[in-house]
Amino acid sequence: MNDIHLLDPAELFFSLDENGIVSLRYEGKDYAPVQLIRLFPFRAKDEYIAVRVDKEEIGIIEKLSSLPADQQKLLNDYLSYKYFIPQIQKVDKVEEKLGYVYMDIHTLMGDKTICIADASTNVRQIKEDYITIIDVQGNRYYLNGLEGLEKKTRRIIELYL
Repeated sequence: MNDIHLLDPAELFFSLDENGIVSLRYEGKDYAPVQLIRLFPFRAKDEYIAVRVDKEEIGIIEKLSSLPADQQKLLNDYLSYKYFIPQIQKVDKVEEKLGYVYMDIHTLMGDKTICIADASTNVRQIKEDYITIIDVQGNRYYLNGLEGLEKKTRRIIELYL
């Protein structure tokens, strides 16, 4: 079993190239491209960020707040882009066909019909007020609780929670 390696914030220097590729200089060694992974994306999104190159983990940043402000901004911008999940503002229609659930939704990005396979697995309540939905293409969406939904739609979604 591997030990957890917390990275020393004083030794970290991240940079971003013109193509949006993140690289790292750590303890005099260069790593590129690096992947940043939130280990607790819903409960502690600014803590415990794994830093990897290919499939090798370099280590874990315990808290983003331990980094200088410019480094925090770079990593927060990158993670916000990587973990972008549109919020569903309204669900107009929900219907089941041939084992799939189709939803006509409104998001800040516009209106869309999404298709969900195995809704009992892909519609999940993460916290009391946070529900994630994953469509057949792997796109993620979230609902900020059920209270704002129409009664009929709320009952249908509750069937899958």
